[in-house]
Amino acid sequence: MTKKLVLSTTKSIHPPIEVEIDGKTYQNRPLSRTTFDEVKKYEKAAVGGEIKALYKQVEILFGVPAEILNNIDIRDVASLLDHAMSQIFEARKGTSEEQAEKNESKPGQGSSALSPANSRANSQ
Repeated sequence: MTKKLVLSTTKSIHPPIEVEIDGKTYQNRPLSRTTFDEVKKYEKAAVGGEIKALYKQVEILFGVPAEILNNIDIRDVASLLDHAMSQIFEARKGTSEEQAEKNESKPGQGSSALSPANSRANSQ
């Protein structure tokens, strides 16, 4: 019997990403499509060197007030954003790897054509 995955629009099944600034801990806002659409609005400008856009992305993701972020070294703000994105994609990678292991560990049963491992194999 397969376990049911239960999701909620108010609470994620993943632990929050936390950052500490001057002794105060901030947790990510919900990492929804809406949040990422808002972050994406500033991405091109940030990549193009617009410093304000980089700070705005962190403000959106973590709710850190602008007056606090404005006093942080730009390199630290970039590191904070890199850290958050790596945590997001590590969680996704872990989920895919867990599913692949689960599929491989069932003796005598073929893996699903929709599994990430098979999707990659079929597309090559």
